[in-house]
Amino acid sequence: MTRLRLTCLYGGVFMMAGTTLLTVVHLLAVQAVSKGNDPILEVRSESVIVLAPGGCPDTPDSGQAPCPALARQQPQDSLVAATALVLAALVPLSAVAGYVTAGYALSPLRRITHRARRTSRQSP
Repeated sequence: MTRLRLTCLYGGVFMMAGTTLLTVVHLLAVQAVSKGNDPILEVRSESVIVLAPGGCPDTPDSGQAPCPALARQQPQDSLVAATALVLAALVPLSAVAGYVTAGYALSPLRRITHRARRTSRQSP
């Protein structure tokens, strides 16, 4: 019963740490995909500094390249799918890691108990 409790505790800790790390990596990847090589700041005139536009210009025949915002939506969708897959795999891996860690944590207690029982059987 003690190993089951420790397994749940350690498994939960591993799951929280893995989920946090996965969330940070996912958010950084989404930000990198959505911004691409666009500048963070754009200077339009000498007195005005604005954030780089997130959408496409309203005039399609202005001679500019096609809108990159639509092309960037597909990688974001695949990032979400990959993140969900890794999160689903993280659940059993966390449980196994918790079980192994609980075993290592309880091994000194098992050795002490085994020696105490062996000693009590040998003494009259």
